[in-house]
Amino acid sequence: MAFDYRSLPPLKALVAFNAAAEEQSFTQAAQRLFVTQGAISRQVRLLEERLGVTLFIRDNRRVRLTEAGANYHQAISGALSQVASATKLLQQPFHANQITVATTHAVATLWLMSRISQYCQLEEQVDVRLLASDSVMDMRTQDYDCCIGYSLKKPDGGRVTKLFDERIFVVCSPEYLQRNKGLSTADLLATRQLVLDNTDSGWFNWSDWFVGVELEPVIPQHKLTFSHYTMLLQAAQQGQGVALAWDYLVNDYLTSGVLVKATELIMETEAGFYLVTSPEGEQKESVGAFCDWLGEHTNGYLWHD
Repeated sequence: MAFDYRSLPPLKALVAFNAAAEEQSFTQAAQRLFVTQGAISRQVRLLEERLGVTLFIRDNRRVRLTEAGANYHQAISGALSQVASATKLLQQPFHANQITVATTHAVATLWLMSRISQYCQLEEQVDVRLLASDSVMDMRTQDYDCCIGYSLKKPDGGRVTKLFDERIFVVCSPEYLQRNKGLSTADLLATRQLVLDNTDSGWFNWSDWFVGVELEPVIPQHKLTFSHYTMLLQAAQQGQGVALAWDYLVNDYLTSGVLVKATELIMETEAGFYLVTSPEGEQKESVGAFCDWLGEHTNGYLWHD
């Protein structure tokens, strides 16, 4: 059936709208597509101008679909899914040895990149594509073969492997600990706390940790606040304060002596970081081999169904 190609809106705008409609959030849609929130907003606005219809009601930093937007989303979502599936099927023979891995910025920088380098030296025929976002556990996002993400419980997915149990303690630089030698635990934690201010990451902060170790909350004299954990950890190495640390992320720093434990208090939870394959990734031999290898190189944290 012939149709007027000029009536089609830009594909990029349709994809942005579809993600925003499913998430009911421009911010979550941006994380899902690995773009900025502003990019999603601009594409949706472009689509609304092209159609001459308001698709979202924007209210106090939240969005919801209008009736027209809901009807339009219902009409196009299936078509976009068919295009994506057809494209993946066509590309599969060419991408059999390409592995796309999604994970958080912190895990990518502090743990995964060095291991990917090791794996690529062992498997020279495999190409690895790394995507970083702090919200990677949404399995509707099919642009990866496997992902490593934080979850309070075992997530849904194809193959699910728990790589790390969650153990959190306080670290600082050796110099910072020496400067504050002789202080009690409470007084040391009150000097300067390094704080992660990232509500989308799902990670908790100091108040939760104090509850977890059954310690009276300590109000710090000073705070330094960061939007990304890697920056926060760099500040800790530079002796700028005390920081919460996840053992699997800072193990190399503790081994080298760049960071030290500020106290012996450790909080353990039932949460952890999981390695999860997408339905497409589960069908690829290269992905299975990579997951096997990664599970064997987690320093004893491996748990598998």
